[in-house]
Amino acid sequence: MDTSVYVYAGLDHFYNLEYEEALGNFRRALEREPENPIFVNYLAYTYLFRELYRTGQLETRLYTESNAFLKEEKPNPDPAAIETFKELIARSKEICSQRLKKEARDKIALYALGIAHALESSYEFTLAKRWFASLKAGTRAKEAHQKLKRYYPEEHDADMVLGLYEYAVGSIPAAVKWLALLVGYRGSKERGIELLQQAMVKGRLVTSDAAILLVVVYNRQKQYEYARQLLRPLSEYFPRNPLLRLEVGRTYEREGKRKEALEVYLAVAQDMEAHKPGYEKLPRERLWYQVGYLHQQMHQFSEALEAYDHVTERHESDGLLRAYSGLRRGEIFLARNQPQQARAEYERVAALPYEEPRREARLRLQNLGP
Repeated sequence: MDTSVYVYAGLDHFYNLEYEEALGNFRRALEREPENPIFVNYLAYTYLFRELYRTGQLETRLYTESNAFLKEEKPNPDPAAIETFKELIARSKEICSQRLKKEARDKIALYALGIAHALESSYEFTLAKRWFASLKAGTRAKEAHQKLKRYYPEEHDADMVLGLYEYAVGSIPAAVKWLALLVGYRGSKERGIELLQQAMVKGRLVTSDAAILLVVVYNRQKQYEYARQLLRPLSEYFPRNPLLRLEVGRTYEREGKRKEALEVYLAVAQDMEAHKPGYEKLPRERLWYQVGYLHQQMHQFSEALEAYDHVTERHESDGLLRAYSGLRRGEIFLARNQPQQARAEYERVAALPYEEPRREARLRLQNLGP
């Protein structure tokens, strides 16, 4: 079988959050071309993003500031996976170094070297939380891809790393920007966005990555409609990745458009209940809680109660979510002037072993009186 078949299959699995399947395909590609640094990077990329996903750093935030209790403690990265990631990055760099010793203008080596440094920068920033180490690795990525563009101006895949660097450095908070300038780090958010757009439109290998990065950038810039214009086709290209559709909902929430956000979340929840492929990855009760909360905020009380029922109907549901769903149901019954039903909800929550909702339930019971 042609090596490219495994590469394309691996990428499809990767963007659909199917990391084990992606790893299997990239390993098969590397078995056929063991000295291809791009394939080594794909493996490293998958190990890194599998950990980011497992530790919750890729999840759309299924809570508002009023529902901050939904923030969960995230698991720590798997040391074995991180060690494998680091070994792969070192291997990629070594292959590139040997190739560049033979030919300083080796297009594949310069590209792969920049990506290896960029992945290292991502690891330092997201998992290791070492900001300046991330910036140093990002600078090395930029330097490799600047060389690539100098030798091959038509290589727009390099624009992604160059654009991300420009935007990241240009976004450094003013309080520390003087320090970055002092040690030679300079960037422009506007130039960064322009380069990322070029990578998405004109690149060959990085079009999806550049589009996803632009979604992040547009959210930061509060350009939510631009973000949605990218998220919608991405969710069609990668239909087993429900996080892309949830992020459409989150852009509406950030804009204060609850009705539109609710429509998106409901459609996703219905696909989840219909067992659409890939949607088993979603946190079922968290999604239904957010649907209920948005209905409640819009005074659609019957619909809210129905959504909260999805949280509490299963015995194995998250206990804390069940407790807060009880508090929300009590609020709805009070708004409907049904104090006895509200009391029953608060009494049930007060008997649960969760300190914060139990305290809140007892306080509300006191306010209801005997």
